[in-house]
Amino acid sequence: MSHLIELAAERLMKLEPEIRAALDAGPNEADTRLKVLDRFLFEILDWQRDNSVLTEPPTKSGYIDYLLRIGENTNAVVVEAKRKGKLQPATKSSDVLYVKLSGPVVRPLLCGIQQAMAYSLEQGVSVACLTDGNTWLFFKASRTDGKRPMDGKGVLFTDLTAVVANIGKFVEMLGRGSIIDRLHLAHLHEAEGLRIPDPEQQHYVLDPADARLRKRDQLASDAAQLFEQFFSRMSGTKDRQMLHDCFVETQESRKADFELEKIVQRVMNTITTLNTGEGGALQEEMERTIRAKRSETVLIIGNKGSGKSTFIDRFFEQVLPLSMRQKCIVARVDLESYHGDPSMIVGWAVDQLRTFLEKKICTNDPPSYDDLLGIFFNEYRRLSEGSHRPLYLKDKEAFKIFFGTHMEERREKHPDDYVRRLLERACFGLERLPCLIFDNTDQFAPGIQDMVYQLAHSYESAGVVFNVVPITDRTVWRLSKDGALQSYSSRSFYLPVPEAKEIISKRVEFLKAKVNAPIETAKSYFSRRGFQVQINDLAMLAEAVGKVFLENDYVSGFLGRLGNFNIRVMLQLAERIFLSPEIKIDEIINSKFGGPSVTSDRNRTHRALLKGEYDRFSEADNAFVSNLFYTNPIRPESPLLAYYLLWILRQRLNSVRDDEGVESKHWHASELCALFESCGVPDELVMQVLNRLYNRRLIEALDPNVKHIGVGDRIAIKDCGLAHIELVLSSPTYIEQTGLTTGVNEVFTRDEMRRINLDATPYPQKMANLRDVFVRYLLKIDSGRLIIPANRVYDQIRMARRQIENLIPLRRRMPSDNRALT
Repeated sequence: MSHLIELAAERLMKLEPEIRAALDAGPNEADTRLKVLDRFLFEILDWQRDNSVLTEPPTKSGYIDYLLRIGENTNAVVVEAKRKGKLQPATKSSDVLYVKLSGPVVRPLLCGIQQAMAYSLEQGVSVACLTDGNTWLFFKASRTDGKRPMDGKGVLFTDLTAVVANIGKFVEMLGRGSIIDRLHLAHLHEAEGLRIPDPEQQHYVLDPADARLRKRDQLASDAAQLFEQFFSRMSGTKDRQMLHDCFVETQESRKADFELEKIVQRVMNTITTLNTGEGGALQEEMERTIRAKRSETVLIIGNKGSGKSTFIDRFFEQVLPLSMRQKCIVARVDLESYHGDPSMIVGWAVDQLRTFLEKKICTNDPPSYDDLLGIFFNEYRRLSEGSHRPLYLKDKEAFKIFFGTHMEERREKHPDDYVRRLLERACFGLERLPCLIFDNTDQFAPGIQDMVYQLAHSYESAGVVFNVVPITDRTVWRLSKDGALQSYSSRSFYLPVPEAKEIISKRVEFLKAKVNAPIETAKSYFSRRGFQVQINDLAMLAEAVGKVFLENDYVSGFLGRLGNFNIRVMLQLAERIFLSPEIKIDEIINSKFGGPSVTSDRNRTHRALLKGEYDRFSEADNAFVSNLFYTNPIRPESPLLAYYLLWILRQRLNSVRDDEGVESKHWHASELCALFESCGVPDELVMQVLNRLYNRRLIEALDPNVKHIGVGDRIAIKDCGLAHIELVLSSPTYIEQTGLTTGVNEVFTRDEMRRINLDATPYPQKMANLRDVFVRYLLKIDSGRLIIPANRVYDQIRMARRQIENLIPLRRRMPSDNRALT
């Protein structure tokens, strides 16, 4: 925000003389808007001349001068304009004042205040701004807290000098980004004496910042290499056979139904479930393309990390019949390898296509004169029979030299035209089908994605071209809403997400097959990959992986939910669990030969998931599990607020029928703010927690390209969020580890937990005692920062709190607990 304030200050400094001159000219209301307010909004405060600013929208009470909107057309602020001099506050101060709307200072502004209140009430807007370009008054124009609007207070910039001197606060009152972040409400709350709790000092039983790696034994080191080679890798060229053979073949795996529903609602073309076993649908589409001599663009749609790239490589290298493969020229442009200026990516992609197509189409590398002549033959004939015929007839060698220079110039200076000629040569000269793959576009901004998508479609006019664009469902949703997908026809195939158990099973089978190969073949295969351990050890490790993840349906199912059914993340989670010292690999191996089973211990699995290879849980070192009880020490909220928000979003998800559409499963952030405002929680704290949950992938926005959740955005819980609710309510290990590593603001609570952690009580009882203390602390702080009104509207929040209370068994509750429960 500071850079936006600095930018606004620079702009205001440049425009201030012109704005003062316009005000000194004594403009009427229309001139004030045109010459002063428009410049503030559009040139200083970063509002755009689009649907986010409506001018003169009609209401029953008249015409609003400006209606500022954010998010999905959410009304945010009413700006009522008056001519210069119409607003004369009863003060000579040139400063920012907090003033009562019914007080004497703004009594001369009363008529404008009431007019803005009427407009705001009709538009459902809580904040209004009254200004003549010189004086600016911001206030709550409609309220839901039981207070009459006229009993409230406003923020008054008495004149332009006050605006210039306090530009930071002015930007936070009216800047677009500030309104999205609700900073204007924070200042109005401050004006009325409502304060966010002061910063708190936090104390830890085990500071997560001091987490240390635990020593890895030799077996774990071998297991780490095993996972890196065979389980974590989703792409690359080191072992393409492994990637292809381990691809999970499925026709109907729909664990990502929620993401797919977005595609069904938003995409313009029919989504077809892809048969990943035979690839028949895509093969049939290619055959039809060749027969019809008509270009096609195909979208391969799937979750991020769902194996789209592997599927495409495998399809063209193994699944497609040899007779079809021989008719194809495959050129794969991997945008992940581009690291330059994003605006230059199209030119880079064209250069990549030029290189790939030359190697596939031309006989020689680099292309010989005759190769190039075949590509430019039509132009050769045109020039030799047309404008350069005299040279051709007089000196064919000179013409040949001239035309060689001409071809190279076209190749170097006009690569896009040259690529089109290559495509023409492939189609009509060699009678082969160019298959252009544009991979990994999703890591770029929407505008760049559009450019690549348009480039792919533009080549359809060059010949018979089969474009393949792997793309995530989130990108498809955006493109189908306001991007290039609206302008072009394409066929879409959905790549389902398999179960984590199936993914790991495939890789275990592959590894076992390699281990069980003839001994010399096996040794050769593994030595090329850097393994120095014995084949028997690798076999035991493969068995151990299977025992942990294939004999325990809970583990594999939980990995899917926690990883949002992203294959890459699921495999990373499996690696984290397997390599943790908590999962004693040697014990698992021994259990195969008659030792006790260790894989059914869910608490051990959770400790491995939470701690990984460290001596304690640390969210900074754990990209998968979040501490829902964390509170921001600078702007502390209730330690249960994140849990409550997830609970409410889960209830929303469960209450909507499948046929009601994906949008109905999302709530506006503003509605959640309003719900918790009545519980005494400022909007700023709700938005603070929502953005933390969003950054940790526990919730999602309806618009998949949102970088920062604003009050106008619609949000829903993700599978990872559901998994976290499950951890809170059913995993003693989660409560134990977060209790040890969460900052608490009471020294005596920290000391009591620290004493319990260090005493000689047996581990199970010790951790039970520690959890009790921590849960009592959570409930105590929550009851002081969040009051649940006695109304049916808040039943779900009350139920969510009751579930936390139930974490303390009745036999261990104290009298004080019972008082807290009532």
